[in-house]
Amino acid sequence: MSQSSRPAVPMLFVEIEGVLRRTPDDLGRPWRGPFDIEIFPDAVERLRLWKGAGGRVIGFSQQGGVALGETDEQTAVRTLWTVRERVANLLDHVVHCPHHPDATMPDHARCWCRLPKPGMLIAAQHEVALRQQEHYPLWMALLVGRSPEALQAAADLGLDHLDGDRWRRDGGQ
Repeated sequence: MSQSSRPAVPMLFVEIEGVLRRTPDDLGRPWRGPFDIEIFPDAVERLRLWKGAGGRVIGFSQQGGVALGETDEQTAVRTLWTVRERVANLLDHVVHCPHHPDATMPDHARCWCRLPKPGMLIAAQHEVALRQQEHYPLWMALLVGRSPEALQAAADLGLDHLDGDRWRRDGGQ
């Protein structure tokens, strides 16, 4: 099936930390592990509206603590899957970058996926497109983020983007 014959579907890229999930700064306390997750209820409603209109959703996250030795890959993945469950499985795909530029191991410090580089977002979009047999034109995509790196990646890709707080509050209206 050629890309032009696949249905065009709107794609939402949503940053997990600070948009879907409250961060330790939001909570005013340290993180206590992969099940210590509080979801913004208004974010779940926004996801339902997007999905109800026929769109796809990719959740993305920077997990640099893996490269820095603060957590392990298994805990990072478990945390992200817990987020997915707590947002009523409204995410079509979840992707993360486990690298950090301050890591002592070169393989953990250099990558193509750490924001603001767009590799993580591009790879996730391609994976969902292959699995769903759809395509996602940039003019039908939106990135919702809170970090400057996420918003910069959106700008570099030419994606429309919104601040996560504004999106949760009023849908960007």
